[in-house]
Amino acid sequence: MVIVAALSSAVLVGLLFHAYERELRAERAQVAQQVALLLHAALENAMLKRDVPGLAVIVDNLGRQPGVERVFILEPGGEVRFASDPTLLGQVMQIARGVPPGEVTAAFSVDDAGTEILRSANVVANREPCQICHGPIEQYPVNGVLVIDYAADEVRAKARAGALAITLAGGLVLVLTLGLLWLLFDRRVLDPVARLASTVAAWESGRLDARVEWQTDDEVGRLAQRYNRMAEQIEALIKDIEGQRHFLKQVLDGLPDGVRLVRQADYATVLANEAFGRQAGIAPQDAMGKPCYWSSHRREQPCIGSMVICPLKELAESDEPVLVRHSHVRADGREYAVEVSAVAVTLAFHDRSERYVLESIRDLMQVVRISQEQRLSELGLLAAGIAHEIHNPLASIRLGVQGLLHDLESGQVDVDEIREYMRVIDHEIDVCVGVTKRLLLLARKPSEQLRKVDCVLALRDTFSLLAYDAQLQGIRQECEGCDQTVEIIADDSDLRMALLNLVQNAHHAIVGEGTVTGRVMIVAGEVILEIADTGVGIPEALRDRIFEPFFSRRAGGGAGTGLGLTIVTSVVERFGGRIEVDSAPDQGSRFRLIFPCIR
Repeated sequence: MVIVAALSSAVLVGLLFHAYERELRAERAQVAQQVALLLHAALENAMLKRDVPGLAVIVDNLGRQPGVERVFILEPGGEVRFASDPTLLGQVMQIARGVPPGEVTAAFSVDDAGTEILRSANVVANREPCQICHGPIEQYPVNGVLVIDYAADEVRAKARAGALAITLAGGLVLVLTLGLLWLLFDRRVLDPVARLASTVAAWESGRLDARVEWQTDDEVGRLAQRYNRMAEQIEALIKDIEGQRHFLKQVLDGLPDGVRLVRQADYATVLANEAFGRQAGIAPQDAMGKPCYWSSHRREQPCIGSMVICPLKELAESDEPVLVRHSHVRADGREYAVEVSAVAVTLAFHDRSERYVLESIRDLMQVVRISQEQRLSELGLLAAGIAHEIHNPLASIRLGVQGLLHDLESGQVDVDEIREYMRVIDHEIDVCVGVTKRLLLLARKPSEQLRKVDCVLALRDTFSLLAYDAQLQGIRQECEGCDQTVEIIADDSDLRMALLNLVQNAHHAIVGEGTVTGRVMIVAGEVILEIADTGVGIPEALRDRIFEPFFSRRAGGGAGTGLGLTIVTSVVERFGGRIEVDSAPDQGSRFRLIFPCIR
């Protein structure tokens, strides 16, 4: 502002100086015109009286006035006829050529001696009384030119003095104006901006509650109000983002499987949940920023492609999800088997996009433990039925033994009667052995090696184990197509557990009396194991959710584990089969396990 004001003032002073100087020239020209009029009158009077010496005296006296350098009169041809400086007489000068009669000109010039002067030239017009000597006005319109040379230094000095006075006055006004503007600018602009900058600095340091305190209603005040509103909105957004981040962390940490997000460009781990930390034996934050092969394989270099299938390398060439099995190494050096499901994701940021690989890592030993715990839990639910199955044979055995003891003690020993007692006892023992055998087959850990399994026998044994539970609920169990041997490639224990879950679900779906029917069929080269019930059925809105883990809906309102159908699906898919459901509300349900026939 100071520079602009100074430049503007300099231009203004120059213009004023030029205008003042021009005004002085005009003033001098006006004075010269007045003098010329006087001389003109005196000239006319002298010409009429033939008093030429008197005119010369007037010119000489005028040339002696202060500030006047010289005065001379030119005839129309330019010759000097009268002059206050005698050296000019007779000289010819081309002054005011082309200027109309009666006009006065004034301009700065330099004389023959090199002195700057202000020359005023008055073209004296011919008048009617002057025609006697000068001739007709039409032919001789000009009688001569009156020239007065003023000292230019005086004019310049007056112009400079005036310009200096104007400059000083303007400078004083400029200083006062700039001072007032500075005070206003400091109070109304700089101070609010400093407060705003201080608030922004507080935001940078993490104080999201910092606000600008400003009460005026001017532009800066409205800016402060808008800033405060913007800060409140940003603070709310940041809190929402933090809440969502916390929610996402809780969700990830709540997952039973390990989860980590790896940047594909440099193999750096950018996200890991608590389950992954427990698997690897480290804190999740210790894996952040470090290569994936460090936290999972304890390597310092990337895994060798020929020795292990790397999900990051596989997904670099394809976007299809990858499922691999690895042997990871814990922090203490122990190895553990895992199943890694990986998918490529592209995250877009404000200035770039990066490709990541999201890995879900399942500890296979944990899966085995969970599956076995679920299996033992199901067996626990069969405790009453098992006790009933064994109790009756044991009661018969006890009666036989007591009968034998009675005969032996009484001395009435009959070989045929003893033989009959022994056959009964042997049969009942076979019944007990059969029950325990079915329980052992069901409780046995799954085998990685699949073999031929008689699915008809598995279905009959399942109905047998649940016979007591069906009897208590008034449920009738029927088995159709169970008079033959139908084999599939499977694991006997897993298949029995799947059938047990389906039949138990059928029992839970029945309110009051009802029927559960098991069927074994061979249709179009496929083996179909069907479990149908006359229960409440499944609403269409829930049909797609029944296979979700931990989703449970029972007809009687009781709580289930929600893992039964999930285990069934896993078992069926492991054996290369599929599961189909046909159900409607109040019309019962029909589950079909479909497996390929043995060729």
